[in-house]
Amino acid sequence: MTTRRELRMRRQAAERVSDTGVDTDVSADLRGFHLLLLDEGVEVSDVLALVHNRLPDITPRLDANGQLKLSRHSRLSEGVDLDAATIAALELPDWAHHAVVIDCPRDREPVPPPDWFSDADGLNTAFPSGLPDREEERMLSLILGVASRLHTGVRLADEAGLPTRVLVPDPEAKIDLYLYSTYWLEPEVALSLVRKHAPHAFQQALPTPDEAVLAQATIDDPLFDASAPVILDGYSLLVPLGDISEAAGIIEVRVSEADWVPPIIAKHLQMPLVEYHVHWMDTESKRYQPAQTRRFRRMRNQVASLVDSIGAELLIGSDGTGLDETGFLVTSSQLRS
Repeated sequence: MTTRRELRMRRQAAERVSDTGVDTDVSADLRGFHLLLLDEGVEVSDVLALVHNRLPDITPRLDANGQLKLSRHSRLSEGVDLDAATIAALELPDWAHHAVVIDCPRDREPVPPPDWFSDADGLNTAFPSGLPDREEERMLSLILGVASRLHTGVRLADEAGLPTRVLVPDPEAKIDLYLYSTYWLEPEVALSLVRKHAPHAFQQALPTPDEAVLAQATIDDPLFDASAPVILDGYSLLVPLGDISEAAGIIEVRVSEADWVPPIIAKHLQMPLVEYHVHWMDTESKRYQPAQTRRFRRMRNQVASLVDSIGAELLIGSDGTGLDETGFLVTSSQLRS
């Protein structure tokens, strides 16, 4: 359930006053950059550790100039502490204590986001003329993920014609898990693990080619044996969530050989790897829409608890390594807490 602090953060981000006074020297310098906002309980070292989690080839240490190179085109600066005048000038929420500066290119898609597109972090409304693309998209994805993990926010760089934009990600919005392992769990084994927490889980039926397809395959390949056992390269386990709510939909555990893995996984595990994706689909596809109702958030928390329990079981059973939906490492003990 969203805490009072998080609700206050959202309200303050949404209800910024228009009369912000005169720029300070600091606020004038910061306006042209994306800012990762930190509260008093978070240190820059916490940010560096999470950045290293997503970009493991980068040493999580600032250079002599207080900067960290994120890529050829982007860098992070340790930033500045924020006084009351700077907070007012930049229209920041009052919990903001420090701003980490992200210097990156401005890359945008050439057309506005479609009306049907919804983003849990609010990017579709923050960038009405075109969503961030390429390098800027990667950097915003990184710092919004960090903000979500730290329960803080991001102030976007000023742009002509747009108001001040402060994004406070909902840390509970992204509940999927990605597990990577060198071990392939047979469907009945994985299903037995899932059923420890969802007894009504079942394996999705596998497609069966009809006789005409098999006959044509035999013609195309004389060595094809239609009677040979099927070798699976993937399968799905389904968990209906009607006992939580009709709107809750279903959890799907998608199992397949990974075509690509995040850098933190590639650094520690050798390909080939099996990916176990624990994915939630609510009935009306509302999970990524901002400003959810209290009823929806309560339902989402129940689903998240079940996703975490299933994920922890599969993580232990496959001796794997897990990531949350924002790409940060998670352990079975964290998922069970």
